[in-house]
Amino acid sequence: MRIKTLIENFYLFSRSLLLSPLLALRKTKIPANDQIRKILLLRHDRIGDMVLSTPVFYALRRGYPNAVIVVLASVSNKEVIKYDPAVNEIIVYQGIWHFLKEFRDKEIDLAIDLFYTYELKSAFLTYIFGARYRMGFENAGRQIFFNIKGPKIKRSGNMIEHLLELVSCLGIEKKAIRPRLYLQEEEKNWAIDYLKENDIDLDKITIALHPGAFFPSQRWPLDNFITLSDKIRDEFGANIIFFGEKDDEALLRRHSEIMGSDRTKLFFDLNLRQFIAVLACCDLLICNNSGPLHIASALEIPTVSVMGPTDPILWSPTGKDDTVIRKNISCSPCSRDFCSRHDCMRLVTVEEVMEVVRLQIKKICSVKDRI
Repeated sequence: MRIKTLIENFYLFSRSLLLSPLLALRKTKIPANDQIRKILLLRHDRIGDMVLSTPVFYALRRGYPNAVIVVLASVSNKEVIKYDPAVNEIIVYQGIWHFLKEFRDKEIDLAIDLFYTYELKSAFLTYIFGARYRMGFENAGRQIFFNIKGPKIKRSGNMIEHLLELVSCLGIEKKAIRPRLYLQEEEKNWAIDYLKENDIDLDKITIALHPGAFFPSQRWPLDNFITLSDKIRDEFGANIIFFGEKDDEALLRRHSEIMGSDRTKLFFDLNLRQFIAVLACCDLLICNNSGPLHIASALEIPTVSVMGPTDPILWSPTGKDDTVIRKNISCSPCSRDFCSRHDCMRLVTVEEVMEVVRLQIKKICSVKDRI
């Protein structure tokens, strides 16, 4: 890992050195508000990143109330903002050449690259799409494609804070805004009916578990989730819902057959909007660092999450009822995709998580009693 980091650092230093003469000639501008009629935001990556970017949409809507806001999304994350009132148009990214002519015809006034990275591709896209003004995070010379001075990438601070620094560079007040997601009434009603059809008693505490994650290194062992679910059900008599991934389906179904399907519900086939609607009916989500973690936080659903290789300062949810459990070991966070030892996740015990879950459930019961 150390060798990989050294090679990466050498590459970034060399790139910065190579581009420094061009950067010295770069002229930055600050656009007037009346010059910005159409804004393009690049967010064609993962679900969690889209959720964490929603405060930027609200800030831009406040700063440019009459502008058309277009979000370049991915197939996987486009549904997150389907009904976001700050967004006028969502376009799914399908490759550079497919969109090159379309975006040039759209006459983009301002393109903002939301990728918090050293990579050049998304910065380059703001340029070839023909945007009059361009900005993003500056790192190792990638700012050569921007003509508005943006923030530099830092090793501290939460991702939402970093993203809002982009809008502050445009002169828009940087307010502390939480991510938000919007559900239609018909979606909420569908979720309630769906849970009732699956024999979920909504008068009981409903606990959701999502054992998945984008990278294997981010996953707390599935057996631990199963053991934890048994403890919660036996101690609190709560509804238990597993939002599973196909890779987990066989093991979870075997466990459900042993314990009885009336005690644990498994949902594998929900689309993203359906998942969001059903999750909104739950009282608590237990998960890894993942898109569902940030969805739950945006819905103001309390969360308990396990983090290992993920930087908790950068990626922890910011809600008052979000709790992150991790081990302070020397190699964590490492941001690795795979790990043969996996100590940062393996050493987190079921009982440690259960202690936090007990506190969350007691708080939830207290609130429900007051209602």
